[in-house]
Amino acid sequence: MIIADDLGVGDVRYLQRGTFRTPNIDRLARESTAFSNAYVTAAVCSPSRAGLHTGRYQARFGHDFNPGNAKDLEEMSLPSGVETVAGRMKRAGYFTGLIGKWHLEGRRAGASPLERGFDQYFGFASGGSYILNPRDGDILLRTEGEPAERTRSQGFSRMGSPVEIDGYKTDVLTTEALHFLAKATSEERPFFMVLAHHAPHVPFEATKAYLDRVKHIRDPQQRVYAAMVTALDDSVGAVLKDLDRRGLRDDTLILFLSDNGCPPYIARVCSNAPFSGHKRDLGEGGIRSPFLISWPGSQRGPPVYKQPVISLDLAATILGAAGLSDQLSDLDGVDLARYVNAASQTPHRALFWRAGTDLAVRRQNWKLIQVDLPEGGRRSFLFDLKRDHGEQEDLSGVHPALVRELEAEWRSWDARNIPSRMQGRVTTTRIAGVEVQARY
Repeated sequence: MIIADDLGVGDVRYLQRGTFRTPNIDRLARESTAFSNAYVTAAVCSPSRAGLHTGRYQARFGHDFNPGNAKDLEEMSLPSGVETVAGRMKRAGYFTGLIGKWHLEGRRAGASPLERGFDQYFGFASGGSYILNPRDGDILLRTEGEPAERTRSQGFSRMGSPVEIDGYKTDVLTTEALHFLAKATSEERPFFMVLAHHAPHVPFEATKAYLDRVKHIRDPQQRVYAAMVTALDDSVGAVLKDLDRRGLRDDTLILFLSDNGCPPYIARVCSNAPFSGHKRDLGEGGIRSPFLISWPGSQRGPPVYKQPVISLDLAATILGAAGLSDQLSDLDGVDLARYVNAASQTPHRALFWRAGTDLAVRRQNWKLIQVDLPEGGRRSFLFDLKRDHGEQEDLSGVHPALVRELEAEWRSWDARNIPSRMQGRVTTTRIAGVEVQARY
């Protein structure tokens, strides 16, 4: 499973004919089923990853937000009673490894990747620099909210012990992923690997080698961002090439997605097109994701699958591929292998989102969002995504009965959840031209 960080659906060529060349992701798309109605469970990193790693809506265990204060940092730890996909795979005899970002380890014991099902871990909790020691020709740009003095740290840990790496973070993670594959192959063990990149999340940092490949882009910020996406794409290519070389490609299920959409503070250079909204809000741009599943040697699905799916489904799909279908009963996702060749079947009656008091539900083509207003009170928005995927025409006043029906369906879903254990933060954004508050 390869996870990009803050990669918008408009930032890859197989979805949009944009500025950035992504030949390796495009190749993977050609060898995959591409899901054109794919979502993640949250518009920010930590709760999205909580859902992804467990196969359960993170609201089930109150993980609604990124940490907003010291108490939230404690609560960010994945609760001990919540099982991960890695834990299930490890029990089944798989060699499990996480390379890259975890973002589910707070300040409580028992929440490190090594305690949550991974045999090997090399990575970082969250954030940090891409380049420890900048060299001539490297570019480091500042973006909104960054401190005046940037700490030169990548915050890496290997098997629980801090290590300092002198190299470009994306390349370092790729090298470690290839080492993991080599170890699994040499020991002839089935493996489950998560390669969770930081790219193209801020800070904007790129080496000369990648910048030279995007010289055609004149805007400095867009050029650095394109270089970061290029490094991410190279990483996908390196993994594919290594699996090919080892003769493992046909026997390896590969999944690719982003943890959420690209953020508003770099919206000038990244893209969630054709959707409105960004990271931090429940607009389509915040929760839509590139989403690929490739398994050449097994059942092949159609090139494009159009029914709505969600990142929760990856856990069930992985377990199903491993012959562990008896472990799906407590998951909220479904094994997509059972649906991709049956286009008339819908994997989910409805999909749900919760970020504190913010809520959203999608059923068929209809999507309801409810959020607070800056001046007080709440506002409902209803969109017909078939006609209006940019969420510009609010139909809540036209279909009040449908609003009430979707509200009731969301409340029935939420009755199985617990209140958020985290406080999170609040920002101001716009939905269909209306200024609203978004919790993240």
